[in-house]
Amino acid sequence: MREELLEHGAGGDTAEGSTNRGLSEFKLDLGDVGRIPTSYHLQDRLLTARDPLILPGAFLKWYELRQFGEKIPECLISEARTLVTEEIANGRVAVDYGVGFVVLQYAAPLAALIVGSWHENQEFRETVYLRDLAENRPFERADASDGAPIAVWELAPLWHERRAWTRYLFSSRHNDAQPSYLSEFLSSAV
Repeated sequence: MREELLEHGAGGDTAEGSTNRGLSEFKLDLGDVGRIPTSYHLQDRLLTARDPLILPGAFLKWYELRQFGEKIPECLISEARTLVTEEIANGRVAVDYGVGFVVLQYAAPLAALIVGSWHENQEFRETVYLRDLAENRPFERADASDGAPIAVWELAPLWHERRAWTRYLFSSRHNDAQPSYLSEFLSSAV
């Protein structure tokens, strides 16, 4: 069934009596919705897989995200790895299955640290920390009630990890499957 839906699309999988209507059937005046100032120019970032963070009972893939030509200061990387280690050790970040990943994004004057782990088989939990580099403040946990910000570039490792995790879930999950998931990393322009 899954393969059929993937091959042919899920268009036929609608509730009885309902139809999928294309956007062209709606009369919409979107006005200024979704208009980005022309002065903004999106630029690719470089996503690099680094050594995983291996803790007692946890294996976290580690990604670094930055602009081309920039280098993430080693002291920032060290601070981020220490923070994640302490947050997990103190129970402020749960890693139920012992696996997940971290994305450290460096975009001066800000840095973002995303810690994600898998829960309840298919659920993904995300904890976000932000750091104002200009004011030399430490990482602070983002207020989840405001909706933690996530940049377009950060979606690439999230989507990669989602695909790797679902491949693992669809597998027999025998002894070969887990090392396969743990060894799947993404390094590329995003």
